[in-house]
Amino acid sequence: LYIKYMNDYLIYLISYVILFSILDFYTNKFYKRIWHKKTFSEKILVISYLLLHNVLYFCIYFTLPYILLYYRSIHINYLYYYLALIIFIPTHWITNHGRCWLTVEQNKLLDISEDYGFRDFTAILFNLHPKSDGGIRDKTYYFYLMSAIIITVVLICNRQKS
Repeated sequence: LYIKYMNDYLIYLISYVILFSILDFYTNKFYKRIWHKKTFSEKILVISYLLLHNVLYFCIYFTLPYILLYYRSIHINYLYYYLALIIFIPTHWITNHGRCWLTVEQNKLLDISEDYGFRDFTAILFNLHPKSDGGIRDKTYYFYLMSAIIITVVLICNRQKS
């Protein structure tokens, strides 16, 4: 049963990453503008950043609902791994002037300002290019992460007791 849940999770992760990476690549005006100017290795790096960003986004924001759904079947080590990830992300942003290193590097390759944020699935679907400027979008991400940290700690404590 545990293996089935892990396989399902991996299928959802891979499906999400492929779908939204392709959609972003073909709808993002910044990729279109620079693609022909980049070397082969820069193109590989652009694609790698895009894929890695989508993997991380899925792991950060879609793992908690999965954990809540299959809480009893998930090994406690995965709760610790998830907790480490969701603590690392906001810590990384705070220590990097409110920016994600991966996004900054991607923006440099795209020849755009560092204040453009990562295009999550809503930005891709609505073809938006959000700014990472401390606004409501950034605050929503921080709120989610703080909530996820608290929930995950409570889940770990409950598992430790039983």
